[in-house]
Amino acid sequence: MKKKIKLIWQFSGKNALKIADHHLVHLNEYILQHDIDVIDKGTELINEFSSISFIIVDDDLVEKLRVVLKPHRGLIVE
Repeated sequence: MKKKIKLIWQFSGKNALKIADHHLVHLNEYILQHDIDVIDKGTELINEFSSISFIIVDDDLVEKLRVVLKPHRGLIVE
């Protein structure tokens, strides 16, 4: 079974969720242009001043996406 990795971009400030939502639009464009197999994607409100956008992919795509998309961090997900 392949590992699933959550690539995360974190945003801070009053408009963090709005920025994360907008960032997700650009992630979606990249995913469609390059036919990337994404397990899940979305945004999450962490608190009033912090939000993330994320994609979850199989670990064999992580190296390529890390170089191009430059996520702030990644986590192994179940």
